[in-house]
This record gives sequence, C-alpha cells and structure tokens, in this order.
Amino acid sequence: MTPFQLKESSMSTPGDSSHRKLVKTRIIATMGPACEDTDTIRNLIVEGVDIFRFNFAHGQHEWLGDILERIREVSAELKTPVAVLGDLSGPKIRLGEIPGGEVMCTEGTTVQFVRQPFDDNPANLTCTYEKLIDDVDLGDRILLADGTVGLLVTGKADDNNSVSCLVVEPGVIRSRQGVNLPGVKLSTPSITDKDKADLSWALDNGLNFIGLSFVRSAGDITELKELITAHNPEVVPVVVAKIEKTEAIAELESILEVTDAVMVARGDLGVEAEISRVPILQKEIITRCNAARIPVITATQMLDSMTQNDLPTRAEVSDVANAVIDGTDAVMLSGETAIGEHPASVVRMMQKIADEAEPFVSTLKGRRSHEFRRANPVTEAVTLGATVIAEELDADLIVIPTETGRTALALSGLRGKVPILAVTHDQALARKLCLYWGVTCVESKLVRQSADALLQFVVQWGLDNGILKTGNKIVVVGHANWIGGGGHDLLMVHEVP
Repeated sequence: MTPFQLKESSMSTPGDSSHRKLVKTRIIATMGPACEDTDTIRNLIVEGVDIFRFNFAHGQHEWLGDILERIREVSAELKTPVAVLGDLSGPKIRLGEIPGGEVMCTEGTTVQFVRQPFDDNPANLTCTYEKLIDDVDLGDRILLADGTVGLLVTGKADDNNSVSCLVVEPGVIRSRQGVNLPGVKLSTPSITDKDKADLSWALDNGLNFIGLSFVRSAGDITELKELITAHNPEVVPVVVAKIEKTEAIAELESILEVTDAVMVARGDLGVEAEISRVPILQKEIITRCNAARIPVITATQMLDSMTQNDLPTRAEVSDVANAVIDGTDAVMLSGETAIGEHPASVVRMMQKIADEAEPFVSTLKGRRSHEFRRANPVTEAVTLGATVIAEELDADLIVIPTETGRTALALSGLRGKVPILAVTHDQALARKLCLYWGVTCVESKLVRQSADALLQFVVQWGLDNGILKTGNKIVVVGHANWIGGGGHDLLMVHEVP
C-alpha cells in the first residue's frame, strides 16, 4: 500500500464525503461569487477543501458573515472540521487617476511621481501612498502593473514634491493599478485602519486564521498579536505571516520565531524579487518552515488556467506537485474558486495532484533533537518513536488525543507514511488542525475519559468510514495519567478485533 492510500473498500466517488476522511496536503479555497452558495460550499468541502479564505480586499462584512454561517452549517452537516482564514489586505499602493485612463510608458522616456497633479499630462503620476516621494532614493526601482512596467528613480526635485523616473521596462499603465517598491524601506505600517476593522470583525466572528500582508519584520507579527490579545477574543486565531516582500526574506529567521504559520505569497513576491528567483525562494521558505515546525502555505496562480479551462496546464500540475514534494503543508486556490467557472473541479484536480505527489515527500523530517522547536523533547521523542513503530508494524493509523495540538504538530512535521487521527473535544482546536499536514481531526468528548473509551470510539469511527477493518493495527500516543496530567509519554499498539 502506498503512503496514505486507503484500502480499496474505502475508496469512493466524487460527491461522497467519506473519500476525504484521511488527508495529507491541505487545500485552501478563496471565497467569492463563484462559490458562495450552500451547494457549492458543500461540494468544495467534499472534494477536499480544509480552509476557506476570506480576502478582506474584496467583500463587505455582511456578505462574508452570510458565507461564514453557510460554511459552519455545512461543516456540521458533514461532521467535518473546516476552518476560515481572514486575509488582511494591508497597505496596497495603487496609482492615482491617469488622464484618459491609461498611458503608454515608452522605454527611455521620463515620467514623474508628483504629490499633486498640476496639469493633464498623463506622465505626471500620483499614487495612494503619500510618502512614496519621501521614501524612494536615486537608483530605486518602481514597478507598475504587476511588475510589467519598470521605472528607475533618476532625480528628486529641490522642493521634494516630485521624483523623476526613467522607463526601463515599457508598457501600458492604467489608473488604480498596483505599485511595488522592491527593496525600498517604506514608512507605512503593515496594519492599516481598514485592517484593524477587518481584524475586529474576524475576532468577533471566531475566524481561525489571520493572514498578515506586507510583513517586513518580526515586529509586524508582534503588533498583530498584541492587537489580538487586546481584543481578548473567545477564539485566538493562528497568525499567518505572508512572505511577499524582499525585506521579509532577509528577516525570515526572526519572523519564524514569532509567527504561527507562513504563506509563500508568490504573486507580490514575484514582483518584489526577480521572478526567476521565486521557485528557489519558495523552496528555501518551505525548508526553513519545516525545520522550525511551522505550517507553511504555498499560494498564488497554482491552477490559474482552470479559472476558465476544464484542465490545468502541465506546468501548473508540476508546480503543485513540486510544492507538495518540497514539503508545503497546504496549497491555496485564489481566483480559481473565487471567480472560476467550475470551482469544485479545480479542488478535485488539486487533490488528485497532491495524492500523486505525496508518496515522494521526504519522511521523518526534523528528527534530530536540535531541530525540535515547537514541542518539548519528551513529546518529540515519543512522536518520533510512534512514527517509526507505526511504519515498522505497517500500522493503519496513529491516534492522538489532544487538547493543545502540540503533539499533532510534532507528528505532522515528521511527514510519516501512516495517517494521523487527532481526537479532541475542542472545536476551535479541530479547526486549527485543518492546516497541519497529514492530520485528520474528529471531535469527541471521549478524549477526556479513558484509553478504552477513546479506542472504542476510534475503531467504530474507522469501521463506519471504511478506513479500518479487523486485524488492522493502531498506534496510540497518550498520557500516562490519561485524564489529567503530564506530557504525552504513553505509546501503545492496538489491533482492531
């Protein structure tokens, strides 16, 4: 049996929720008008979506609230934990209005950014970031239209009210298009007033993950966590640092010390850095996150052609597969599900690609003690032992009762071949575990009773879902004092009667 492949009796057809009971690579789908109705939400969860992303750059709170209610209703109906990620939009810098709506920037010509337009010359550009003229220096690059048009700062006016720029990459620019300033130390904060309002709504509504855009240093993550603490939410969300700026790459080690998770946001990263470097940066970020026991998401244009087409390109399939093999915990869909023509088919394809790639993921990662950073040494040693024993015995399941998720994270980081079933009484924790590679979570109050009660529940769950049968072996990692105490220092093997 290949890693994580279900027995023949447990395989099913699309539309049957049992076919995704045991998961490895997690799938995130961005919400939008193409997938907001209840039936589509149900189909997406059945096909493999673990987390829905709310992009706060689009959509009002009232609309998102209605969708959130539907997600939770369908999640309860399918008895499948599903999480929600609120993605803060950050200080997006955009061009102002251009006379006539657009202008052709010809190579070798000069344009300028001005604080206030003083005539109708379309070569006099404005932008939404008031301090652009203050922050840029001679020799800095300014990229427009998703990086397709490149400018080089060649001069500043004596009154500091304008900067001159040489067009080095020609093209057409239009009003309100994005502006990127790679390598420029910007004085704008990462968290805007709009972000604070969106964060407040997300915390009031119990969103499970918060993504922070425009991260440049560990201080940005610390500021967000302080805002969350001050709000005192009932559900404390997992903070996801979006790595999309070159400053974040330089400060990655310190960012990993304070963040809970990471997103490789390849869209802006491909504009901020040389696009040829993005695949290498992606691999580097994933490797460092794996070593630090930090869940990592790979995002942007993974199956972009399927926004309109029935099938992805071969390059897109390779892209997804390589991200999985590199060790990403999750892959994310954006426009493919938000505005695409067939969102459920896209998720099904993403799941198929991940299934094919997962047997090639390196196993037993981070097994040297100096790499243990997110759980105590006893937990790390026991989970490593459980993984090795489960593989030696050809076990069908590793079971962990959990109240914090730390053991689940330690097991997930090893990238073992045997599926992991986490059992928790905590609904918020069950949703948090939706980001952990290789961990399927079920909710049960029996987790707080005894080993016998837990085993009975797990065996019945496995039999009901076609995952276990008589003679299968289960490896359980639990407490020596089951109900109350201590670290996870008990390991036992159980054979299904």
